[in-house]
Amino acid sequence: MTRLLPLSSLLLLCLPALAQQPDTTRLREVVVLDSVRWVTHSCPIAQTLYTYEKPLSPFVPLQEQLRQVAGVQASPYSGAPGAQVAVRLRGAASLARNAQPLYVVDGVPVYQNMGESALQTTYGVQQAQVYGLNQLLNLPNEDVESVTVLRGAFETAAYGAQGQNGVISITTKLGRLNQTPQVRYSGYGGVQQVRRRYDLLNARQYAEFQNEAARNIGYQEPFSAAEVAALGEGTDWQREVLRVAALQEHHLSVAGGRPATRYYVGADHLRQNGIVENSQLRRYALRANVQQQLTTRLTLDARAGASQTEARLPPEGLALNMLTAAPVFPARLPNGELNDDLQFGFNPLSQALRQTREPRQRQLLARLELRQQIGQHLTASLLGHAEWNHLRRTSLSRIGGSSPTSERRQLEDRQRRQLSYRAALSYGRTLAGRHAFTAHLQAYRQDVQQHDSSQTRTTSGSTQVIENSRSQNEYQLLTASLQAGYTYAGRYALQASLRHDGSSAFGTEERQQWSPGAQLTWHAGKEAFLQDNSIVSQLDIRAGMGRTANTGNFYGQNLFVLVLGGSGGGGVRATPIREVTNQQDAGLRAGLWHDKLLVEASAYQRRTALTTVSLFGRTDDAGTLRARGLELSLTGTWLSGSRWQAGTTLALATQQSRYDGDQQGWGSNNVQLTVDGDPLANFRGLRYLGPDATGQARYAGSTPASPEGTYENLGSGLPARLLGFTQHLRYQRLSLQLQADGAFGHQVYNLNNRYLDDPGGFYDNGSHRLLSRWTPANPNTDVPAAGAGVRAGSSYFLQSGNHVRLSSLLVSYELWKQAARSLSVWVGGQNLLVLTNYRGFDPGMSSAGADANQAGLDAGAYPTARTVLVGVRGEF
Repeated sequence: MTRLLPLSSLLLLCLPALAQQPDTTRLREVVVLDSVRWVTHSCPIAQTLYTYEKPLSPFVPLQEQLRQVAGVQASPYSGAPGAQVAVRLRGAASLARNAQPLYVVDGVPVYQNMGESALQTTYGVQQAQVYGLNQLLNLPNEDVESVTVLRGAFETAAYGAQGQNGVISITTKLGRLNQTPQVRYSGYGGVQQVRRRYDLLNARQYAEFQNEAARNIGYQEPFSAAEVAALGEGTDWQREVLRVAALQEHHLSVAGGRPATRYYVGADHLRQNGIVENSQLRRYALRANVQQQLTTRLTLDARAGASQTEARLPPEGLALNMLTAAPVFPARLPNGELNDDLQFGFNPLSQALRQTREPRQRQLLARLELRQQIGQHLTASLLGHAEWNHLRRTSLSRIGGSSPTSERRQLEDRQRRQLSYRAALSYGRTLAGRHAFTAHLQAYRQDVQQHDSSQTRTTSGSTQVIENSRSQNEYQLLTASLQAGYTYAGRYALQASLRHDGSSAFGTEERQQWSPGAQLTWHAGKEAFLQDNSIVSQLDIRAGMGRTANTGNFYGQNLFVLVLGGSGGGGVRATPIREVTNQQDAGLRAGLWHDKLLVEASAYQRRTALTTVSLFGRTDDAGTLRARGLELSLTGTWLSGSRWQAGTTLALATQQSRYDGDQQGWGSNNVQLTVDGDPLANFRGLRYLGPDATGQARYAGSTPASPEGTYENLGSGLPARLLGFTQHLRYQRLSLQLQADGAFGHQVYNLNNRYLDDPGGFYDNGSHRLLSRWTPANPNTDVPAAGAGVRAGSSYFLQSGNHVRLSSLLVSYELWKQAARSLSVWVGGQNLLVLTNYRGFDPGMSSAGADANQAGLDAGAYPTARTVLVGVRGEF
């Protein structure tokens, strides 16, 4: 059964003790309630570790399911098939432009170029130019056994120079010992359509508005009275470009075991058509895992997964062009051919059909580990791991007017190889029944090679220009770490770790990083005064600290974009930055009424020291990033009878961030700027006050001498509060699984509405908001007169990002069950409902990627889909 685990104890210390101390370790106490299961582990390091266990949704991307964990925000870059997802644990820990958590699969860091994108070169709001597809497509949900979110001070310190942004640890499936081979099939099919459409002007409304705007500024009206009278609804470009799209996924696996063998083999195929014309995704994946007890003391563990993912996607600016295209022009000519002779701009349908980006991503993960038990208390292990990632991307775009002879064809080839080696010793022993000791010593090496090449063919008429480029980079990380723990009488536990990283990411003086960590835990529930308590069944109280850094992250995470000259001006340049984070946290875990209610609460504060590094090795203090927050998780089993079973999880978090320093400002667009004392992703601009007596835009601080007004902070794009809610309900053969989540206390800048809501925009179509524009007969409105422009960086274009989302709903019925064999059918949906006042495709997008200082931007992203599915599962 797949698990999503919000843990707060260090598993690397706990697991060796479980393996080596059968005399002092109770391995399992399981109460099974079908899809809701409580698992209790005990070990000398973490005396009692409670885990809420449930299946992952088969159709929701894994990263978006992490929102069920308190303090986790997961924001897709767009709604496109295979889109990357920005995951933030406990808010923003970094100013880097691609601050992703560390992904660990079967114990090895992988996917370290997750979300990598081209460097931003222009100063404005824009989408992240991502190179490839989401690398977690390499792992179908059905192949995943468990997902562990590590965000605490002590937990992340164990990952040192790679753990600054938290860790997502994924374990793939294995069969059980002495298990009869079990064949499992899981498949579904369904349809997708855009969740929300923009309300836009029709052809007649558009022409009337353009004429009024022209009159107001003294221009000639573009449409005659007869032309306006002849216009009706015109072209609905959203209907032309968007479609209802089908998708399906099929997964077949075999799992089993013998007295000394466990194995798992799985194959998966995903076929998804996008809701934008001519877009699609195809994924093929294979996985094979085996664990063999070679002798009574020697174990071999081999795991491998391979995949090929290919997509066809529209150009990044298509959604914006679709919405702003004038509705007075037809998409096709009377003969059915595409109309590429629009007077104002491009034909969005032609762009979707003729201009594409086609990435093909091939990935391979393979690991081999040997574990040798030495005596009763010591275990040695050797591990080798290889990761290969080959991305080949072709793209076609128009570069001048609508002529089909003016185009650019680009071919990019990116090959990345990572080899990892690890040697470890683990020790665990209990003396006199009271003193439990554990230790884990590890040496780790990671070698990365990357080869990039590209070819661009630019054609204009009969002239063709060919440009070629090629580059090669190599990186290395050397790590040594020691982790130790002591527990007295099962009640008082001390854990400590020290890790040293040597990284080639920076110059000689900045390569070395020491990362200490420590945690004290009091298992108060085992004290005599709480024994046999009818209310409190368990109580753990902990406090920890840890240090992490970014020097072990090689791909984009060491780069940030610095804006000089303040909001509304300055240039953009990418500069290496070294970040060292110190975090402290404290919390408790309580089980009430025989663990029918589990309460987990945490408080944390984090301080990140920033140092910029010049090309010549000079380092400069760049200030400090501070963060703090509270997290609360409530997990209850409120029905556990023979017919009814039910469980609920509620996850709440509040978080704040602030920059302290004397930099002129951090940011990389013309609407956000963070200076001393500001929160990250701070929107800085003019506060819009409505139209004046003549219909012109009016701003706070405006005076006759300075009519523009004064710049001020307008809010942050990072949510201040997060909500996660999970419900599981079962009645006999019928079951329900629901995930809802929300984000509150932040602003979103919508680039689409920057043009659609601006009454000063000529030729572009507009939203229904313009229908309430200022006129002499309608002076009581918040929309200026037609032709009166609004500053791009004003609050006029900001909206509240508050929302609650029904992320997934699955209703299943078990048709047949006999022993380990079963057959069930289900219906489900994703993004079925979003409660929000946001006037865009989706308030949860992160168009600028994983750059926390550009959070809250919706830069014309591919629309989000609502999905309805029907599926079947069988085990035989």
